[in-house]
Amino acid sequence: MKIINRYILSEAKLPIAFGISLFTFIFMIEIIVSMMESIIIKGISLIDVIRMLSFYLPMILSQTIPMGMFLGIMITFGKFTKSSESTAMNSIGMSLKDMIKPVALMGIGVTIFIFFLQESIIPRSFNKLQQLTLKMAYENPVFQLRDKVLIDDMSDYKLYIDKIDPKTKNAKNLLIFIEEEDTKYPTLVLGETAHWKDAAMVIDDVKFYRFDKNGEENLRGTFDERKIPLSSYFQNVEMQVDDIEGMGISQLVKEMKTKKDKSEKLPYIVEINKKLAIPLSTIMLSILGVLMSIGHHRSGKGVNYGFGIGIIFVYIVFLNIGMVMSYRGKVSPYLGIWLPNILLYLFTIIMYKKKVELV
Repeated sequence: MKIINRYILSEAKLPIAFGISLFTFIFMIEIIVSMMESIIIKGISLIDVIRMLSFYLPMILSQTIPMGMFLGIMITFGKFTKSSESTAMNSIGMSLKDMIKPVALMGIGVTIFIFFLQESIIPRSFNKLQQLTLKMAYENPVFQLRDKVLIDDMSDYKLYIDKIDPKTKNAKNLLIFIEEEDTKYPTLVLGETAHWKDAAMVIDDVKFYRFDKNGEENLRGTFDERKIPLSSYFQNVEMQVDDIEGMGISQLVKEMKTKKDKSEKLPYIVEINKKLAIPLSTIMLSILGVLMSIGHHRSGKGVNYGFGIGIIFVYIVFLNIGMVMSYRGKVSPYLGIWLPNILLYLFTIIMYKKKVELV
């Protein structure tokens, strides 16, 4: 039996790698498209883009590994059924339970690996992603700034850029509102062009208008250039994931303890349950992959794969609905996050009972 178990695991390696790669690519499409925009329009180097993708990868893998395991095992045991290898295993005394055992053990091992990813690799990758994104923003402010958008999350400034030249990276036709302590009306600054230097925007041909407490203009003037610091803005550079997603379970628990209000604790509770539920789905998905593929039939393989992908889709939809409803306080986060796993477990048990009668 040990030889057959090793054979099953050996045959499953490539299909599982294919399944994980497929789902990982699907999950990364949005990020890849965003990165292509950065390369083509904003002049970010290809090396930096590849480094960013590598730091996103562990976070995505923690979600796609269970799905890839399911698809890979389906492909493996579908092949065993088609070549009658599963029938041969059954004829030498291997029960369905015996065939499932090596797959279940592999699922347990992979679950432990995902927890390792979440606790060790992902927090480090997230920190490196933050550092790289911040470095890119300082070196190339166009990476973070947007034209034809009012940027109002800088300290003491609000900035509007009409156009950013994709070749020179210079900004054109700028409008800046500078908050003043002694009046409720901001100082208005107009600039023809601007370039970037040391995490600051240097504006050329500047005109400014200042207003008194009644909103009447009381001062106007011009400068050849004016320097506007952007360092505070770059402290909150935009990324595809939130801070909370880059934390391990131990970090989330520690951060949650610092929150006093129940509403402040809720996102941490939801994320902790998510980081537990998704890895633990690996075991059942692995077993279900066997049950969905094995049998004496040689037809309907495409239907089985379609049905299997449908199960993954339904699981993801239910999980996301549960997360949204949990964040909004509509349902308990424990029910919202764990219900898809409970349904998956029940479906696996039902399938097992049916297959035991056939195999």
